Amino acid sequence: MPPTPTSTAAATAPREGTGRWNDVAEAALTLFSERGYHGTTMKHVAAELGVQAPSLYNHVGSKQEILARLMKTGMERMIAKQDEALAATDDVVEQLRGMTEAHVLVHTSHRRSALIGDRELRNLEEPARTEQRGRRELYERRFRDTIERGVLQGAFKVNSAKLASFAIIEMATSVAVWFRDEGPLSETDVAHEYGEMALRIVGVGR
Repeated sequence: MPPTPTSTAAATAPREGTGRWNDVAEAALTLFSERGYHGTTMKHVAAELGVQAPSLYNHVGSKQEILARLMKTGMERMIAKQDEALAATDDVVEQLRGMTEAHVLVHTSHRRSALIGDRELRNLEEPARTEQRGRRELYERRFRDTIERGVLQGAFKVNSAKLASFAIIEMATSVAVWFRDEGPLSETDVAHEYGEMALRIVGVGR
């Protein structure tokens, strides 16, 4: 039986010649989002792929490595979309709207990744857990900084930028739980509505 290291220090970067990582990631996204990290074994991942569990170790070192790579990818995706929203305009109102809409769209178009990212942080081992927390803190801080700038400019009316940023992020994150493609509202419709709600949280239109 190949070794199954438990530490994420074993390297979370893709291995050379592992073209099957995308298949492993797809299987793990489905299983982790449906069964949870602890409810999924490497045998489950292998069965999803139609292979024997030992062969997975040609592509990844452990189940922990899979989780770390999936969560890093998901958070980096969110930060990249946030970058785009901030760069699209200098208007602080439109920046907050854009960041909120981007957050919603990532959570509707990458639901499995979003669910794993929101639920499984406690199951990451060090140093991956600290690294992921750093990404999350950067992401939240940008919301907070934008709200604080809006308050200084007189565009927003809110007593605590920190609480407002948490409220917006938590509200927008919930779409991953209930959104369905076949529902009455499209991803764009939902993102627009949440963008409007975010602005109401910070006092726009009062």
